[in-house]
Amino acid sequence: MEDVIDKIISKRWIFVSGKGGTGKTTTAASLAIYSSENKNKTLIVSLDPAHSLSDSLMTEIGNEVKKIKDNLYGLEFDVKKAFKEEKEKFKDLTNISDTGAFPGLGEEYMELLADTPYMPVEYFEGIGFIKLFKDVEESDFDTIVFDTAPTGHTLKLLELPEFLDSFVGKMLKFQLKISSVFNTIKRFFGFGDEYDQSKILLNFLEDTQKLVRDVKRKITNKNETEFIVVGIPTIMSLLESIRLVTELDFYSIPNNLIVINMVRVYGKKDCIFSSKMSTMHYNVLKEYQKEFPDKEIRIIPFFADEIRGREKLRKPISFLKHFTIEKALQAIENGETIE
Repeated sequence: MEDVIDKIISKRWIFVSGKGGTGKTTTAASLAIYSSENKNKTLIVSLDPAHSLSDSLMTEIGNEVKKIKDNLYGLEFDVKKAFKEEKEKFKDLTNISDTGAFPGLGEEYMELLADTPYMPVEYFEGIGFIKLFKDVEESDFDTIVFDTAPTGHTLKLLELPEFLDSFVGKMLKFQLKISSVFNTIKRFFGFGDEYDQSKILLNFLEDTQKLVRDVKRKITNKNETEFIVVGIPTIMSLLESIRLVTELDFYSIPNNLIVINMVRVYGKKDCIFSSKMSTMHYNVLKEYQKEFPDKEIRIIPFFADEIRGREKLRKPISFLKHFTIEKALQAIENGETIE
């Protein structure tokens, strides 16, 4: 049977998400390194506003695609910069003036279309991400690994295609209605046909809607996309994972793998704390197993050293490939120790 990790890196889009502090950046970086060493030209993108990808890889990356080594490239996507660029672009397109597409509406129209609270922040962040997605799609990268923001922000990301599709659709209707009214008035007073500015904004909205729908098709295609949920062996993390998997199922986004990081496998008798932690983790793993009977679950043990830098980031891969939840439970039952 094909190994689940090899199957995943054969896909083009890999999203890694979970509660903050679960080791999702480590998991994403480890997968990206493994992908690049299997002759895939691989890009790892941090979508987390609190970027830790540079720290994990021990290489300064930044907001431009940077070659890290051989087939491995990195990018720390600047959400705030994307937000600013998209909002300014939208304001430029509306261009309120006496000679513009909508004379007489002034600031009211501007507030409705381009200023908070009327325009949700997620709109601009979402368009920024979707355009990033399209730019990357047109590149020659074989595999793109997204290290996403913590679960709450990721859930917003999952909602964006539907939200944007609906929102842009409403804006199209509103734009058409307003254009129709003012073009009628202009023709009545002999000011000629509709202005090009109106057409530009309509084209912008229509193109945006097409982009949104295309990205939605991509991230719901099981042959192209995998969404990996990362947790740790605590009940709080388990509950967060259940919530994320439920949302993924709701939006029909492929999810076959759950990774549980920092599991203490300790069978020695010389440390009461580690022994108790191992027992607690065993009980939580049993709960994960019960909650996700149809998922592949891989366990990464609690290592004695910090996993940073390309060399150490190779260490989790053997566990991601072979250390199933059944093997982890068996190891704890047998009193094994993994340092």
